[in-house]
Amino acid sequence: MTPRLQGWIIAGATIWSAAMLTAGYLGFAKPDSAFVASILGSAIGAAGITIKDGKPKVPAKPRPIQTKPPTPPAP
Repeated sequence: MTPRLQGWIIAGATIWSAAMLTAGYLGFAKPDSAFVASILGSAIGAAGITIKDGKPKVPAKPRPIQTKPPTPPAP
């Protein structure tokens, strides 16, 4: 598949699914929202669009490892 055709398919799926969700929310149509939303998410993912929050990720501090004291041998 050529990249140009792939772009058109992704754009078409994105526009169609966004239009169907909008029509459903406005009451013009009754689509299965979960199916249409999954197509929208897949098309957006195929286009390489990701959602990032602007906050940098702070790594969690490692917990100290607590060791048990050795048990004395049984008499």
